[in-house]
Amino acid sequence: MKKFKIFTLCMLGLAGATLTSCSSQSDEITSYILGRNLSPINLEANNVQETTADIRWTPSANATSYNLQIFAEDSLSYDMSGTPAATITGITEDDLPVTVSGLFYDTKYTVYVQAITDDNASRTSTWNGAYFRTSSKQFLKNPKPAEIADRSVTLTWEVEDGYDVSTIVIGDIKHEITTEEKEAGQATIEGLTPETAYTAYLYYNGKQCGNRNFTTIADLTGCIILHDGDDLKKAIEAEDVEDGAVFALYGGTYNMNGTYDEGTGELISTGATKIYKTITIKGIYPTDQPKIYGRFEIYDGAGLSISQCKIDGNKNSDTGQIFNYKLDAASDGTTFGALDIQSCEITGQADTKGIIYMSGPMCAVESVTINNSTVYGIECNGGDFIDFRTGYPKSLTLTNSTFYHVATKRDFIRLDDASGNFAEGTAGPVVKMDKCTLYDVCNEASGKRIYYVRFIGNSITNSNNLIVNTQAVYTNQSKTGEIAHENNYYYGCTNANIFAASNPEAEPAAYWNGDVNGKNGEDPKFKDAEKGDFTIGNETVSKVGAGDPRWISAQ
Repeated sequence: MKKFKIFTLCMLGLAGATLTSCSSQSDEITSYILGRNLSPINLEANNVQETTADIRWTPSANATSYNLQIFAEDSLSYDMSGTPAATITGITEDDLPVTVSGLFYDTKYTVYVQAITDDNASRTSTWNGAYFRTSSKQFLKNPKPAEIADRSVTLTWEVEDGYDVSTIVIGDIKHEITTEEKEAGQATIEGLTPETAYTAYLYYNGKQCGNRNFTTIADLTGCIILHDGDDLKKAIEAEDVEDGAVFALYGGTYNMNGTYDEGTGELISTGATKIYKTITIKGIYPTDQPKIYGRFEIYDGAGLSISQCKIDGNKNSDTGQIFNYKLDAASDGTTFGALDIQSCEITGQADTKGIIYMSGPMCAVESVTINNSTVYGIECNGGDFIDFRTGYPKSLTLTNSTFYHVATKRDFIRLDDASGNFAEGTAGPVVKMDKCTLYDVCNEASGKRIYYVRFIGNSITNSNNLIVNTQAVYTNQSKTGEIAHENNYYYGCTNANIFAASNPEAEPAAYWNGDVNGKNGEDPKFKDAEKGDFTIGNETVSKVGAGDPRWISAQ
């Protein structure tokens, strides 16, 4: 008689856990038992949790019951030595799936099953095996914004009876948890890199019992760090503040020169912070932006960069602009540093005069930029939205931003002709508005302009903007340079896409720069414009690609 070695086919089960299954390589067969039960096949683990798993398989023909054994950290060796983590006998087909409990988290287990014929031991099958891994526990809590710094993170976890922790691993950093940290359920890990995404893993003797993702914040080296309630005005106006100072703000409220009701503690009014040196103000966490009550006055050629902040001009002690250039005779001829506004939310009380203002001696601003920001609720009572009367910005750039309920009765951008007061040949302002959403702008008075620009030598690019509900014309000024329009979309705008000459017979219509290639199209169907959600619900409008990219639906 020929002798055979029989190998069973390995199978992979993928239901709730990675699981490999294959029956043991049999011994060399010297006899054959007719009708012996085949080993159970399609052995797999489903619904694998931290301490439980559901085990199922395809029943074997003629088997009346099954035996099951589970071993921890076994590698399908089939020697089945040691003490099993679980042993279950007498399992019938009706019992499937079998739920095994009392397991340990993040542990590799091997489950073995054999088919039994209760009244004939000779029919007992060989064992078939498979392995799976229980889920990790999640003791780690999500770090709060205030627990994430530029080069460190403070991690906290649940302290639970019967469980222990030993190690935290973040990238190449391995931190052994001290007795004090275990008792507190908290540890601070140093040595991280600013603005870097990490995953923190919590272990107990090599077994994972938690993981959380986080991203470190921007570099705070050399920053003046302020916390909720600190006096921002005092910090900025301090005599020892140097050019280039960076003020980093944690989330919270900063009332500039605020006065309060003695009885209720309610904020009554705020004032303005005076800026004499070129500084940066930045919110530390994009998801927990600091809220600044008040406005800013800029002196002596200073520049200002502000990012990731909410600026609220409500309850101002006066109705001045949010950013106001303060000039005197000594300022004549000064060029101010850049005004750079990034990722901010800005609003004001109903009678706030505007957002940016310059009037007085002849001064220039190196550049003015508003990007990735939202500005709303600034009525412009007594001034225009962006308003340069005697000076001018060398460049004015509005990009990826949303402006709504602003300049209700005034002009959106006003750059008066002060060119005669500057040196001959002075280049005019370069104005660009691209990928912006304008809603209810210049909408309560006729004859108002989006570009009331008269400074000689100006150039204007107006592209990819979505403008909804305005009565404004682009301009009705002959000194406004030719506006380069491209891919703009309109709805509820009766004047923006026509020539707006007040006397077209006497004055060439080309002066008035209407967007003749634009048109009043379909309603963009904003999700909730009154609450500041300008997500476009109209697919036709969305496909144009005009407006603040934050609101354009994914294609």
